[in-house]
This record gives sequence, structure tokens and C-alpha cells, in this order.
Amino acid sequence: MRVLMCGLLGLTVLTGCGGASTPAADSGGATMDKVRERETVIATCMKQKGFSYTPSVSRPKQSDANPADYAAMKADRSKNGFGVFSAVVYPKPPETQAPDPNKATIDGLSGAKRDAYLKTMNECRVNALQQVDGLKVTSVADYQDQMSTEIENIDKELDGDPKLLELAAPFAECLKSKGERVTSAKPLALSVRGWEVWSEQADQLGKAGKVTAEAARPYLAKEITSALVDLECGKDFYAAFVPLQKRLTNEARAKYGFQER
Repeated sequence: MRVLMCGLLGLTVLTGCGGASTPAADSGGATMDKVRERETVIATCMKQKGFSYTPSVSRPKQSDANPADYAAMKADRSKNGFGVFSAVVYPKPPETQAPDPNKATIDGLSGAKRDAYLKTMNECRVNALQQVDGLKVTSVADYQDQMSTEIENIDKELDGDPKLLELAAPFAECLKSKGERVTSAKPLALSVRGWEVWSEQADQLGKAGKVTAEAARPYLAKEITSALVDLECGKDFYAAFVPLQKRLTNEARAKYGFQER
């Protein structure tokens, strides 16, 4: 679990994560208004410094159904396992989003002009984060450092939660009794254990060349079996872990301007 840094407030343009438009927050009007306000502040700031900037607010992504619902989890794992080899067997088209209206402007600049535009946009975005969100940030680097600390704090809270620790121990023992590899009984490690185990398998297979859907199918079948064992052993654990993880993540996303999920 991580609060994604790339994609926040269009900072992808500044941090080398790839182009993207500004993500809006959830559809509860007040947060959307804050996104619009932030973009207006950026546009005004850019104009005052002699640059053009078009406010960009993308539509919010609809939240999925309750991710901790056992029946939904079982149905998903029965088809996709942990989501490793299913990505090869059932490839999904890349997610599309509205293009950043400022990308053409940036792409049309070069050298010192482009550097000046990006530097100014950096400064204006930091100003917007201070003015609209009340964040005490001095730069994009400082902003990212604060998010990194927030992520670490979330991880510590998940791994130190008494209820999760109580449920993690029998979860880990059950997995071991079923022949599943367990390297740590910490809540966070258990939540990603299956994905990591099968990602290692995919990496090993990938070293021999591109993995085709045909080659991946037998691995997916085994992954599904493992994922269902993991779910049965961790049924109570996931019922407690997923809601807490989602709440902490959304609190952090809202604090730093991300769209809630």
C-alpha cells in the first residue's frame, strides 16, 4: 500500500513521472471546489509571472464496491489470483484520462524557456498548496518528503495496530500449515505477501523472454489456488485490515490533495 506520489496536482510534469492531468477529489462537492480553487490560484499565479496556464480538473474515479467484502474478494481471486499472471492472461487497456491542457504549451518550449516555465509552475503549485490546503511546504521536494513521512507513519500504524497484530499471527500460522511461504507475520507484509511471491515467479519466467498469455495460464491457475488459500486463512484479517488501510490512505490523500479512493 502506498499513497501514490506521481499524478498529484499535475506534479508529474515536474518530477519526471510522466504526463498527467490534475486528479480531482471525490464527488462530494466541497473537495471538488478545493481542487478548482487550487487550479485557479495556480493559473492566476502563472499569469502574474507572464505565463499561460489552463486550470485542469479531471473527473473523479468512482470508488469500487467494498474491497473488504469476502464474496467480492473470493470472486476476484477466483479469476485473477493476486493480480500477477492475470495481467498477462487478461490484459487490460491502459487507463485513459483527459489530456493535460498545458502539455502542448510545455512541449512547445525548449531550453531556458521550458526550464523557466516549469520552475514557475513549481513555485505556483507550492503557493497553491500553502494557500488552499494550508500545507506548510517550501518546495516540491519538501512536499514529497512530507508525503514519504506520511506513508511511513501509515505503515507503522498498520503494523502496530493491536487488532491486526492479533489477527496476523493465526493468519501467518495458517498459511505456513498450508505450505505457503511466509517471511514476516507483520500485518503489512502479510497483506502483500502473495503478490510479492508470485511477482518473483513472474520475474523469473520473464528472464527467459516475453511471457505470453499461453505460457502464463498454468501459472495463473496455481496463483489462483494460492490466492484462495490466502483468503481463507486471512478472512478475518482482511475484514479488519482493508477498511483501516483505506481510511488511513484516504485521510492522507485528502491531506495532500489526492483523489480519495
